[in-house]
Amino acid sequence: MNDNNECQKRVHDLVSKIMDELNKMGNEEKVGKFFVDSILGTHRTLQQNFMRHIIIPSMLDFARRYDEGMYDLRNEAACKLAKKLEPYLKDAGLPFI
Repeated sequence: MNDNNECQKRVHDLVSKIMDELNKMGNEEKVGKFFVDSILGTHRTLQQNFMRHIIIPSMLDFARRYDEGMYDLRNEAACKLAKKLEPYLKDAGLPFI
């Protein structure tokens, strides 16, 4: 297995673990708070990279899915919000510092 495949598997496993915790009834707010607190406890350059390479691309993809009608009632509000934020996200210009 090459480095990209190994990295992809590790990230997939990590996201699956987070989603499993989030999927436990009543855990949503607690998991969200713990996740945000954990992110904010990291190095500030890593925080910016997280926004630049994970949050913003995710939001732009939600906006694209809204444009393409690739949503349903379960994620429509998230896609609509991302679409409203799209102009700001495209112009975010977060540098690596």
